[in-house]
Amino acid sequence: MTNNVHQGSCAYPLLKAQEPLCYTHRMEKQAEGQHHPHHGHRARLRARFMKSGLTGFAPHEALELLLTFAIPRQDVNPIAHQLLARFGSFNRVLQASAADLQSVKGIGEGAATLISLMLPLFRVYREGLVNEVTDVSTPESLILRCQALLMGERVERFMVLSLDARGRLITHAMVSTGDEGETAVYPRLIAQELLRAGASACVLAHNHPSGLAQPSSADVQMTKALKDILSPLSIRLQDHIIIAGEDTFSFAAHQQI
Repeated sequence: MTNNVHQGSCAYPLLKAQEPLCYTHRMEKQAEGQHHPHHGHRARLRARFMKSGLTGFAPHEALELLLTFAIPRQDVNPIAHQLLARFGSFNRVLQASAADLQSVKGIGEGAATLISLMLPLFRVYREGLVNEVTDVSTPESLILRCQALLMGERVERFMVLSLDARGRLITHAMVSTGDEGETAVYPRLIAQELLRAGASACVLAHNHPSGLAQPSSADVQMTKALKDILSPLSIRLQDHIIIAGEDTFSFAAHQQI
C-alpha cells in the first residue's frame, strides 16, 4: 500500500510530519560568517561615543551616529556621505531645512526632523548658559548672549535687547527677519518693543549668514538713524552687535556708537 492521496489521475505523496516546508534555516546557516562590512557598526559608534564623546569622530561618522536614531536597520554610512556631498560640510547639513534634507535619498521626515532639531537645541542650550548673567554692560557679555540668540540662523534676523537703567537685561525680541542677504528693519517696531519693556537702553543685534561680520554701509547708516530716533524717547543705544558664526563685530568696541 502506498502513502499517496489520489485526486483524479494524479497522485500526491504525503509529506512526513518531520520534513520542513521551507529551508530558511539552511539559508541562515549559509549566511553565517558573511556579514555586511558595516555589521555591528552602529554598536561600535555608540560605544565610542559613550567612552569619549565625539573626540576622533570624522564628520560623516558623527552624522551616521545621529542617523542611527532615526533610520533603523539600515546602513546609514552612504546617506551620511550623501548629506555631506549635497550640503558641503557638517555645519551646512545642520543648517539645512527639513525640506532640503529630504531631497537626499534615504532621508525621510523623521531623519530630517531630527537633524533640523539640532541647531535649535544647541541655541537653547547656549542661551541657557548665559541666562543667569543679566549684566550685559560689556561688549564681551553682549557678544556671548547675541551669539546664543542667533546661533546657526540661515537667514538674516534682527533682534533688540531691552536694558534697564543699570544695564541689566529686561528682555529680548526678534523684530525682523529676512533672507540670506538682508532684512527690512522698521524703527517703529523697535521703538514699540522698547517702550513696551520700559527700557532705558538697548542693544541691537543681527546676523550675517554670509559668514562676514563686518558692517555694511547700510548697517552703519541704520545704526545712526536708530540712535537718533531713540534719543528723544530717552532710550540710549548702547551697542549694535553683528554675528557671523564665531566672527563678531561690536559698534561700541569700534567707537561707532
